Amino acid sequence: MDPEKHWRIGNAHYLRGTVLRRERWEAPSERWDHDHCSFCWAEFSESEDPEVQHEGYTTTEAHQHGAGYHWVCEQCFADLKDEMHWQLAAE
Repeated sequence: MDPEKHWRIGNAHYLRGTVLRRERWEAPSERWDHDHCSFCWAEFSESEDPEVQHEGYTTTEAHQHGAGYHWVCEQCFADLKDEMHWQLAAE
């Protein structure tokens, strides 16, 4: 396996086969101002910083921890979707 993929999959192997939904990241509370990609640790927030992710893929209500618990950035989703066997939730 490509080493660039291997280390990321090792970070969040527990998301294999998970149903994900594409969403815009929004702060769930005043005290919770960001999240990270479960694979590469890219930051999600409402910040205007160009390095920050504003949209990505997240877990749904069907996940054991619920909707919005884990996040996957666009790049990791594109790079790892086949190996991780993700399914997209119906809109």
